[in-house]
Amino acid sequence: MTWEEFKSFIKGKQFLVGLSFYDSNNKLLEQYQTSGTVVELTDTGLLVLQRSDNSLFALPYDNKAISKAEPGEYTEHSTGITIKDPDFIISGDVEVKDSASIDSIKKNGFYPA
Repeated sequence: MTWEEFKSFIKGKQFLVGLSFYDSNNKLLEQYQTSGTVVELTDTGLLVLQRSDNSLFALPYDNKAISKAEPGEYTEHSTGITIKDPDFIISGDVEVKDSASIDSIKKNGFYPA
């Protein structure tokens, strides 16, 4: 499958996202969950999701961090939103400088500055 074919395939798929935030000493600061439907996979490898509140959340595409979701209902701990039969789960660890960095990522994801 070419990159263009893959970009077309992944569009419209639903993802659950789980992020663990750590400081520079590898201390867990916070865990965060969100979800959304893929609106775009950019040529620079940014996976852009549209969340249920219509906000966009971007994260780097990493096929090693993605797994196929088992059928069922998943509940986001922070929002209580239940997602039924998502397509994929993506998770990752993120080293941050401070809580403002965490808040920024939770709001918009990893959009380039």
